[in-house]
Amino acid sequence: MNEQEKYLFDLHGYLVVKNALTDAQVKSLSDMIDANEHSSKRHRGGSDRTRFRDKDDPAWSASSLLDWGGPFIDLIDIPTITPYLKELLGVSYRLDHDYMLVANAESSHQLFLHGGGQGAGGPTDLVGPTDGGQCYYRYNNGRFYNGLIAVAFELNTVTPGDGGFACVAGSHKANFELPNEWKVSKTQADIPDCVHRIAAEAGDAIIFTEACSHGTVPWESDERVRRTLFYKYCPHAVAWSPCYYNSDHYEDLTENQRNILMPPSAFGPSEHTTEIWRRAQAEQLELMRLRKEQAG
Repeated sequence: MNEQEKYLFDLHGYLVVKNALTDAQVKSLSDMIDANEHSSKRHRGGSDRTRFRDKDDPAWSASSLLDWGGPFIDLIDIPTITPYLKELLGVSYRLDHDYMLVANAESSHQLFLHGGGQGAGGPTDLVGPTDGGQCYYRYNNGRFYNGLIAVAFELNTVTPGDGGFACVAGSHKANFELPNEWKVSKTQADIPDCVHRIAAEAGDAIIFTEACSHGTVPWESDERVRRTLFYKYCPHAVAWSPCYYNSDHYEDLTENQRNILMPPSAFGPSEHTTEIWRRAQAEQLELMRLRKEQAG
């Protein structure tokens, strides 16, 4: 992260990383989405890991893009983004949750701005008044401190008039709650002038702090479909989602990827925390084996 990028992130609360994905990676990810979803409708693959797909789902089974494997696993610690995460979160960070947004003009929805204001969206924030204790931002003694950093990988080009990600630049350092009359916009014509609509090309990644007031602009392009993958990271002692990853559920993980998928703790990946988590994973595996035997 060079000095210009540090300045712009501190100023605006976001950065656009050009060519974070190669053309081959964009194609591979897009092909897998085509195989799993029908792109004529709005889809939200993965999840914010706050709910299960079925009432009988076991623990650690909330929907994730990692379930699709391959290039979705590679995004966990993709080399073009890792240096930014280390600078913004510190060396020890974890993947908190992930999801995908696919939308066209027919399936679009209104803009809901949320977050902002010294790490809290305020008592009437659209996500909730507690969404801020972990979504903080500050810079002190030569270091960035962020509670939740989002990486939005764009698989299709997004122009300012299309829609997609937008934010109130600089609101991560605001001292006042976003005015209520600015929080919801039904159409692009209703959007306040203070909202920055972020353009990006296919393969670019938008990195932003969730302390910045942000949301999704209604998609109005008839030429393109929105395809955005969100991977959201926290310092290791912080969590936004209540449901943690179980690395045993995903194939071909590296040791570094397993560390990034560990649940939160003040210690990060270490000999002791790894042993505790390995025991929990083994117990869940045994429980699932016993349930399968009973069902059979």
